[in-house]
Amino acid sequence: MQKWKQAWQIAKLELSVSTKKIAFGCLIILGFFPYAISYFQHYLENSVIIYDLFFILFFILGINVGNPNYWHSKQANVHPLLMMQLPFPIKQEIFIKSRFIIHFCFSFPVQIAFLIIFYVASPIAELLSIPAYIAFAIIWLSVNLYIGTLTPINEVYPANWLFTAAMTFILLFIFLFILSVSHLIFDYGVVELSIIIAENWPVLSSVVSLIIGFTAVKAHQLYMKQIMNKRDYF
Repeated sequence: MQKWKQAWQIAKLELSVSTKKIAFGCLIILGFFPYAISYFQHYLENSVIIYDLFFILFFILGINVGNPNYWHSKQANVHPLLMMQLPFPIKQEIFIKSRFIIHFCFSFPVQIAFLIIFYVASPIAELLSIPAYIAFAIIWLSVNLYIGTLTPINEVYPANWLFTAAMTFILLFIFLFILSVSHLIFDYGVVELSIIIAENWPVLSSVVSLIIGFTAVKAHQLYMKQIMNKRDYF
């Protein structure tokens, strides 16, 4: 916990000058809110794959869509601020944790806000009790933990724009394939499946989601450290 506190002190420096990025990201992502709420009933009746895809991408990225450092080329394929911090006499894992904290600050607040509004404004309140909806929320917030935390790794991964574009296309294809299989086999989309799971096994689904999520966060930090140790940034 002490290391996370130290990482937070480092992360605060970047977050204090990121208000414009956060505001821009919020403006972009706010368009998702009315879409997700107004089309929810239509989704339940027709199992629209694109709805599932938007849901997944939202819980992976949050407002990182408004963070230029996520999309633009990086100095030596490394986040510029991280490049400046590396020579400091601070443990490498503290810097790594700070990058994860920044990702969470760009994702969790808007995701939690959406989940609150979604329960109040959409028909999902008729399907799930509050305890079951909490389980539903944990399932989707955990997606940020085990997939969304690949975002900080992107800040140190040696890639050019062509590689990034190719990987984005491949991942999009994989997502669409998984969603198609879900619809074909279960006749439900992943959002609807998560509703069913949360309704029937709220405690189990919450515990399993959190275990997978926190395990992934730890594994992704170790992987990020391995990449950084293999590269010469100077």
